[in-house]
Amino acid sequence: MVDEACQAQASVAAGKTRSPLRIFRSMLVLALAWKRSLLSKVIVVFLGVALLSYSLGALVGWSMFVEAAKEQWNNQARINVQIASSTLRGVYTYVIIKTHADGQVERIVTAQPIGDDDSILFTGFTPTDVLALVAAQTKNDAWLFRRDPETGRFFEVATSSGVVPSEESWISSEELLFAGDAPAGHVSTGFATIAGDSHFVGVLPIVSPDNVILGAVAVSIGKASILKRAQQELLSNSLLMMLTLLLLTGLLATIFARRLFQPVPALVQATRQIAREVTDKVTPFQLRTDEIGEMARAIEALREAVVERAGLREIRDMAIELEHMAHHDTLTGLANRALLMKTLEKALDDGGNTGGFNILLLDLDRFKVVNDTLGHGCGDQLLITCAQRIREVLDDGDLAARLGGDEFAIIQLVQTDATNEARALGTRLLQTIANGFILEGQEMVVGTSIGVACAPAHGTSAGQLLQNADLALYRAKAAGRGNLVVFEHGMDMVVQDQHALEMDLRLALQRGEFELHYQPFVKIATGDVCGFEALVRWRHPQHGLIAPDRFIPLAEETGGIVALGAWVLERACTDAVAWPDAMRLAVNLSPVQLRHGGIVETVRAALTASGLPAGRLELEVTETVMLAGAESREALRAIGAMGISVVLDDFGTGYASLSYLAEMPFSKIKIDRGFVADLPTQPTSRAIVAAITNLARELDMEITAEGVETEEQLLILRAAGCTNAQGYYFARPRPIAEIDLCPQTENSKTAFE
Repeated sequence: MVDEACQAQASVAAGKTRSPLRIFRSMLVLALAWKRSLLSKVIVVFLGVALLSYSLGALVGWSMFVEAAKEQWNNQARINVQIASSTLRGVYTYVIIKTHADGQVERIVTAQPIGDDDSILFTGFTPTDVLALVAAQTKNDAWLFRRDPETGRFFEVATSSGVVPSEESWISSEELLFAGDAPAGHVSTGFATIAGDSHFVGVLPIVSPDNVILGAVAVSIGKASILKRAQQELLSNSLLMMLTLLLLTGLLATIFARRLFQPVPALVQATRQIAREVTDKVTPFQLRTDEIGEMARAIEALREAVVERAGLREIRDMAIELEHMAHHDTLTGLANRALLMKTLEKALDDGGNTGGFNILLLDLDRFKVVNDTLGHGCGDQLLITCAQRIREVLDDGDLAARLGGDEFAIIQLVQTDATNEARALGTRLLQTIANGFILEGQEMVVGTSIGVACAPAHGTSAGQLLQNADLALYRAKAAGRGNLVVFEHGMDMVVQDQHALEMDLRLALQRGEFELHYQPFVKIATGDVCGFEALVRWRHPQHGLIAPDRFIPLAEETGGIVALGAWVLERACTDAVAWPDAMRLAVNLSPVQLRHGGIVETVRAALTASGLPAGRLELEVTETVMLAGAESREALRAIGAMGISVVLDDFGTGYASLSYLAEMPFSKIKIDRGFVADLPTQPTSRAIVAAITNLARELDMEITAEGVETEEQLLILRAAGCTNAQGYYFARPRPIAEIDLCPQTENSKTAFE
């Protein structure tokens, strides 16, 4: 471009004899070359910078002028203060003028007031006369003020104009020059509003010898309106010129910059977007004929190449992602059922070349409680953490999968002994999952049950292996959870029996197969029977009397516990009405009943139908209820408000926090039978029972020990301060017809035998 300009200049220089048309054409070529060159752009930018620098210089100059004007006002105010101090010293000879090291007046020190009647008699001058002398020399107003020591405000004594002071102070309490102790130390200058007019004044403080402010003399150098008028006029003119200049400069700079520099940021942004693989916009300025156009076309070629490559990579990544999604669980990242079955089929096909493999099925215990009480978010977090822990205990080559819900599966490659290796892995899984989980600040223990099937011993197809592992898992859960069971032939019959029991349970209430047995609880101090706990039993037509630990968990899983619990409560209340008034009735509530809702109405209906007073009823809940959610805890509070005693059962074995003892309406604590059984042999159990007893005593609660079977246990409980006891030592649970409610002897054990 510059070469073209030089050639054009040469053509013009050599074309003096040429025609005007050729000269005009040469000048036009020169102008076009200049317009296209980067040199012209640089020159324009430099012109803009120079113009901006001039504007900034003008602004700095104006700032310096303003500062100089303020300094001049300050100096004039100090001169006026010097004149005022000299005049006051000449009239009031008893005052002392304190000056700074540089000779500037700082303050007036006097032990006698200035301007009062005594000073007038002493000097022969009124304060107005003195201030008039000051005003005559300074050509401006002067004022004398006194300071009220109680309020700290300044009030007028006199003014050079002779105006009589009013009752209201001429100076606002918020005036900075007169606020607080501001004038105590030295002369101050600045704007102040006095008697409604703003003046630039110098304030000379008047203090006592012990530096207490007595008043002040203020001398004006002029009203603010007069001082600022000239400054404002100059400012207005300067601003007008500067704004005009800046407007023109900005307009020109905007026009040139918009035209000249617009392509550069846009092309830089286009390049950055390509680097970030954002390729949906076409590169601008490709139609330009200068260097910018060439750069734009190069960037566009790069964009098209990146678009093509990104399309291929996107297709590849999408295929990989779809493959992963099709074979993995989206929540935990483990393999899903499809990948599990595919791996199982492959392992079965390769069975002859390997030592076999094991299939382990895991089902989390009490996972539903976490979901129902803490929400699905915490349940998902629990599943993610479990999946991570499962990965950590697997060996190389093993596969973990999530089948759905809280059920997991593991394919374990066998090295030598299938059963022992399965038990070793299962033990590690039980231990790692049994460790607590912190969810929303609470420690939860869920545990797991594991069923194992070994290939090829327990099956030669994927379906058969999974079915047998599931049967083993069912046996592990039926055995009390937290167990590992390896499949054995014949387990399917046990499962069928359990399913039949479940079907019978659904009809047992309608058939009237349930009955209540009652076990007494005794006051340890007197041996008197306090009441009875109602315990449900199932008299099956084929299997006879079935223990609660077999059908209660089944009823809770199927939801039948709600109707069964309502029947137990109504029947027990009806039986208890005929008992002596001093005897109480204890009935257990399941956490499922509380979560289901309507428990308050169920209890109220049972009391109404039977006529049993609320004060004779005790409802026992386990510590797991504390995690059953806010609605369950509110239901317990409503039950307590009815006058019913709420008892915390099996204390010390669940999740209860001590804060719940203060928050919830518990009136009694029941010590778990596990602690009572070890009292004669375990010092730890005795210490725990003593601690629980002391805690109950401090909280003014009764305490009942469950599972008392020996006299030695009873003696230890009596020594620990336990109030009530219950167990086989006194009586086994019996139907109401077999219990004699009349005897109340010193030995309740013999009374119920």
